[in-house]
Amino acid sequence: MSTMTRATETAQLILKHFPNTDSNSCDLIREGAPCEPVPSVTPGMWDPDPHQFFEEGARIEAGFRKHIHRADASQEKDSVSVVVCHANVIRYFICRALQLPPEAWLRFSLPNASTTTLRVTPTGKVSVSGLGESGHLPPEMRTFN
Repeated sequence: MSTMTRATETAQLILKHFPNTDSNSCDLIREGAPCEPVPSVTPGMWDPDPHQFFEEGARIEAGFRKHIHRADASQEKDSVSVVVCHANVIRYFICRALQLPPEAWLRFSLPNASTTTLRVTPTGKVSVSGLGESGHLPPEMRTFN
């Protein structure tokens, strides 16, 4: 889970349903600006300083490398990891995992409290079976930042 408050609170709610599950906090997956998006954002809507892309992008890339990878060759059974973090991080992870240009990360729209399912097989095949799923929320509770 990200160390930011809203992700930690969400993770704690999830963990109540899985009491014997290990959990870890990770600063690498805090919200941030992973890289300059292409196409660029409308001026005035969001204007991170250029150094933020460099600093936050390196951190988020390190988070991707830590959390998204093939299973060890000796692993015999499927494993499931739940990563509770933020839309910018998720969008960047999806682009990187699918080998899309990372600069395309802002082309996806993810509702708050949505789920995204990414599968990485031991052979390295990657698939996304759900992106920004929010059907568990009533329409009046769906929000975007």
